[in-house]
Amino acid sequence: MWRPPRWATLPPVTARRLPAVLLLLYFVCLVYGSFFPFEFTYDRERIRHALDLPLPRLHDADGRRLISLPDVVSNVLLGAPFGALMAWSGLAGGPLATRVLRVVLADAGLAGAVEAGQLFAPSRTSSLVDVIAQVTGALAGLLLAHVLTGASPRPLGPRLACTLGERPALALLLAVAAVLAADALYPYAVTLDVSTVWHNLKSAQWRPLDTVRRAFWPDLLVEKALPWAALGGLARVALGEVVPARAGLVAWAAATALGVALEGGKLFIAGRAPSLDGALLASGGALVGVALAPALARVAAGRARASGWLVATAAALLAYEELTPFGVLRSVAAVRARVARVEWLPFASYYFADPQSALFDVGKKLVLGAALGAAMRHASPRPRLILVLVLAALLEAAQVFQPTHIASVGDALVIYVGALAGAYLVGRARAGNCP
Repeated sequence: MWRPPRWATLPPVTARRLPAVLLLLYFVCLVYGSFFPFEFTYDRERIRHALDLPLPRLHDADGRRLISLPDVVSNVLLGAPFGALMAWSGLAGGPLATRVLRVVLADAGLAGAVEAGQLFAPSRTSSLVDVIAQVTGALAGLLLAHVLTGASPRPLGPRLACTLGERPALALLLAVAAVLAADALYPYAVTLDVSTVWHNLKSAQWRPLDTVRRAFWPDLLVEKALPWAALGGLARVALGEVVPARAGLVAWAAATALGVALEGGKLFIAGRAPSLDGALLASGGALVGVALAPALARVAAGRARASGWLVATAAALLAYEELTPFGVLRSVAAVRARVARVEWLPFASYYFADPQSALFDVGKKLVLGAALGAAMRHASPRPRLILVLVLAALLEAAQVFQPTHIASVGDALVIYVGALAGAYLVGRARAGNCP
């Protein structure tokens, strides 16, 4: 019987090796994102200008601001994972003073090298402000990790693993709630401007089922009703030990309250507006999930193939999201045009896209891949995760024949990375090692 090679299955990554691997991936992603699309040239005047004015200026001679606040915030967020991973891996040292010194010096050197390299990239702008912002973010990430883990970088991982192992329904509940919140509050343009909030309120949809009548029903069921049904079912399971007599009622009420709160939160998001249909879908979907949760739990407990059904469901959900709305090109010329637009260079389209939409798209594919990887790890101690990459590649290839999708190598890789992460989390949760 054929057996997959060892690299096709998830290797056992120890708690000490994982942060080092993540730190390496962070470095690769930082370099890739900082120099994409990898066009370099030597411009003597540009380098001379940078050396003549090394210190950042807040305003030009006419009083116009030269520093972009969104750029500063993005660089702070970019540096935060570095500090957290340095603390988690133990490379930052033990005492807090040593950690701060090492992280500041290491990230200053890394960010400074990147900014110096961008002097030779015409499409990039080098700035000492970016270095300062990244170092600030790294320091913030370090301090957050220090608060969570204390002087040792090791306790956090086992604590999270124990929590996942002891309360898997609660962990899944929080994950689904986070996904629903991310979808509802996109594009995350928070505003407290009174005129914007008032405009969103006036644009709200109050007529029942008005949006539902115009929507594409399959997408409505899969992307809206199904997640809320999952949330309701998981809430009932998670609350079963706390309030067993009223778990269903409390779970439905909590899910409905979350749906109403997310719709109300859209008032403070520029470009969004509350929808009565959104709240109704949340309440109705949660009610279905709460009602079906006991029956599904009995079926899953009584059937040995329940894990296989879970894998099939996750794979079907991934295929649906990759191929919806299932349009097909009807001419050879159109297919050839699509082939010419295949994104062979990973993440090329994200470079020119809006940052929020790019992050949302990446996050969605990571979640779908993580769900499939977690289901496969639940079904087998050594899942053949290479099959996720194969499935993702086939789905991306199928997009060549669709008018609404662009096939991308990067999307397949993102899905595969998500599967690795999902499988790893389930593996860590099952490992136990709880006191």
